[in-house]
Amino acid sequence: MGDHQASGNAQSNPHWIGDSSKVRGPNNDGSFIIPSRALNITWGNDPRYWEWVKLCETESRVREFEEGVMLQQVNWLEVTGRFELVISNTAKRSYKVYYVMKFNEDAFGWSHAVIKFKVKLVEEGDDNSKELGEENIWREVNLQQYGETPGTWHKICVGEFNVVGNNNIAKVEVGMFEVETDWWKGSMILGGIWIEPV
Repeated sequence: MGDHQASGNAQSNPHWIGDSSKVRGPNNDGSFIIPSRALNITWGNDPRYWEWVKLCETESRVREFEEGVMLQQVNWLEVTGRFELVISNTAKRSYKVYYVMKFNEDAFGWSHAVIKFKVKLVEEGDDNSKELGEENIWREVNLQQYGETPGTWHKICVGEFNVVGNNNIAKVEVGMFEVETDWWKGSMILGGIWIEPV
């Protein structure tokens, strides 16, 4: 297992608390790269369920991630994050969100439960965050089809958002959930998330 030096990731805490300072971007093309260590992972500090893995040099070059987090087995799947992205006034205002993952040959449990992905653009108010119209998006994806090509990295579009008005800060919440069944799922590696202008 990797180190637990980030705040809130002491060995006594079974959950991994993401470090948003690891988010990279905007890149030259206006995209953002969110590595797996920037995400909150339920049970992510327990090696029975999740384990940090280094990616080989070829994978890192292609996918822009030096490491990933491997799901050993879990029946409560919850991976979330909230980020402030700096958007240039001249940049495109529409973005798509992709999860970058691959499945091992012994992947299991993905055919029995649909995974719910969340992409939400929020604006901070004086009291609570408010949802911006149609920007609150839930998308259901059956990942079994991707598990049928083990060892292949997949870039899976799970939602999109539009930056409104003259805002140059986009506060984005993302999530990956399967908490409604008792099915155990495992043998998947999550590299991270790409956010790209359309």
